[in-house]
Amino acid sequence: MNAARSRSAALVALWVQVAALVAYGVYQGLSGGADVWLSLLDVGLATLSLGLWTALLGDFLRGVAVADTSRRLRVFRFVFPWLTALRAAMWLFTSLAILGGAGDTANPIAVLALFLVWGGGIVAGLAVYVVSSVLFVRPDLGGRARLVTWLNVSAALSVALTVMNVWPPTGFVPPPSLREQVIWGVQGVLDVGATLLALRAVQLAPRAGQAGEH
Repeated sequence: MNAARSRSAALVALWVQVAALVAYGVYQGLSGGADVWLSLLDVGLATLSLGLWTALLGDFLRGVAVADTSRRLRVFRFVFPWLTALRAAMWLFTSLAILGGAGDTANPIAVLALFLVWGGGIVAGLAVYVVSSVLFVRPDLGGRARLVTWLNVSAALSVALTVMNVWPPTGFVPPPSLREQVIWGVQGVLDVGATLLALRAVQLAPRAGQAGEH
């Protein structure tokens, strides 16, 4: 697969993932629940962050440097840290609840694995954000290898987290319904596929960039 086809495949997959997040947000909103607003906030920030990152990645894959004053870049740099902070807070509060005795009927090894993978995914996402924020502006700085590495880590963690969402530790949360398992499974497959395609596209992207604001 050449650079142009790899770029097209990655961008299509990423935009499909954005559309899937929008659909999931609608589903969450219609489903209701005690924590629906928290879920919608997470999905909203994730959708906006992924959409902006995809647009910025498209410029990078075409060999075009993004100006540091780009509106899309500034919004991305503003939104993604809030998404990270929200997910880190959810991870921390849930961890404290577990330490307080919640879910004590679940296998502790399985719960520990879940929280390590969940936390690792947050860290990997933050690393992708930090590397991308610099690389998209200065593609000549040599951050391409670091982005490829973190995308690879993110894909691996996404596989593990998808499995744990579809089949969570028994006794930790109520068993998901078949519909929920399908939703989590589809989202996971889209995430892993889009991440791997983006990884390959970054590897094949032109080395020389043409600076300009987008």
